[in-house]
Amino acid sequence: MKIVGLDIGTNYTKITSDGKNVLMYPSIVAYGEEKDWSLKAETKGVYVGDQALSILGAVEGMEVYRPIQDGRVIHTSFTELAKYGLKKLEIEPEVVATGLPVKSSKKEREELKSQLEKELKTRVLVFPEPVGTLASMSIETGVCIDIGFGTTDILVLSEMEYLRGDTMLTGVDKLYENLEVLIRDRIGIAVSPEEMTKMLLNENYTIGRVRSGKKISVKREEVLNEYERMMKLWADKIVNKTKTLLEGLSTMLLDNFVVTGGGVLLPKVFDTLKEGFSDIGEIRRPENPITSNAMGYYLLAKTFLEKVEIKSETGKGEEKSEEEKEKKEKKKRT
Repeated sequence: MKIVGLDIGTNYTKITSDGKNVLMYPSIVAYGEEKDWSLKAETKGVYVGDQALSILGAVEGMEVYRPIQDGRVIHTSFTELAKYGLKKLEIEPEVVATGLPVKSSKKEREELKSQLEKELKTRVLVFPEPVGTLASMSIETGVCIDIGFGTTDILVLSEMEYLRGDTMLTGVDKLYENLEVLIRDRIGIAVSPEEMTKMLLNENYTIGRVRSGKKISVKREEVLNEYERMMKLWADKIVNKTKTLLEGLSTMLLDNFVVTGGGVLLPKVFDTLKEGFSDIGEIRRPENPITSNAMGYYLLAKTFLEKVEIKSETGKGEEKSEEEKEKKEKKKRT
């Protein structure tokens, strides 16, 4: 059976058709009017992923959307990103497994499921976001904090049953917003989230602009001290909120305490979280915090469908057994 694990985040979309190899692209959908000049004999109005990112700031009149805003799903862009990923993988899956923030309403989950099934013409399974990471690590009981771009999701599981969880509107974007203001005030240029990520993860990456007829640039070393100060305050909010959620829980649930998401990979974030949680448990992270949810969704869908198939076959066997009994009884009577 063809299965796809799809993790559509606020900043990047991750998709896999085998649970191992993951395709990534920016979670951006741009809508624009017909250009004055078309050099490719095409009049395209929708731009997705890397193509959308490449034209931002270069084409006037573009409307730009991300799939999740303030923890809520924007159906149109979510669907466009899903269709784009399937086209890239060149696959027509029988099942697509995806995730939403923990505190998404039941109505919101059902509406998204219905919309995706209609547009993708396939069965769709929806899970709470951090459960994908736990599944990818073969963890059925534990705590997972998923620090994404737009939200931070906290989930507590016991034998793969949901116990409690929460969604914070304190993702990487809040940290970036403060740092972007600093860069704009000090250097005079605006920086996109994608550029900010590259700069923080690569000390040799330079963000450059042409301003007032001159080349202006900024590197990580120029803002590192301010970043660390802002990051500490930001991480403390996540730690304090998580501790409040965990209040009263059995310490056995903390044997598997996982942090995941792109935010974990930013400079000194994992060490800061490790120190913040040192009095209640030892935290760890998956091998790849960015793609672990997508891989986990794939595994969850595969396990779910195998159980359904076994149950279905067992049911048929029981049904067949009853029919044989009736035939034998009827034969005896005759």
